[in-house]
Amino acid sequence: MKNIFSFIVLIFLVLSCSNSSVLHKEFACNNSKIDNPKVITDFNKNFKLTISNNWKTTLYFSEFESEIFAADTLKQLTETFILGTSFNFGVLNIDANFYKKTDSILTHNNLEIINSGKHSFQSKPASWYVAKGIKNGFTYHKFNLTAKLSENSYFNGYSEIYGDNNINERICETISILEKIEFLQ
Repeated sequence: MKNIFSFIVLIFLVLSCSNSSVLHKEFACNNSKIDNPKVITDFNKNFKLTISNNWKTTLYFSEFESEIFAADTLKQLTETFILGTSFNFGVLNIDANFYKKTDSILTHNNLEIINSGKHSFQSKPASWYVAKGIKNGFTYHKFNLTAKLSENSYFNGYSEIYGDNNINERICETISILEKIEFLQ
């Protein structure tokens, strides 16, 4: 009986792990659940973002992009993160020029890439990185994910993580939120 129970648990663990995304595996994330979820739709109705109901959100739009900014304002800045997501109109190629421009922007902001990769995001070509530096007097990490959605549109999601504690956990929470995004186009 004990062997059967162990076998069932092992099968469950294997199946659970196989459903994890490449990013979840990259950061050794556990699947996380959003407490008291609410769905926010960007101004131009390009995507839906599910976050906790107690997070403060701000919407922004222009003719080229539609953004949602969100943060858990009930926690100290060094215990949470600021989340930015945007649907952008324009041509994006994830190629050598893309990486050169990214490196230039990070260098200009005194950030150094500490981890990066190129994987698919919701079956679309994507690139991500984690950079580290100092911002506003705090140790600062930035997780950034950019995905090409079509020939004329792309998605960008990032988190700004201040302080030195629980960096990986906050990146994992960011990844969980980003992977639940529903594109409406």
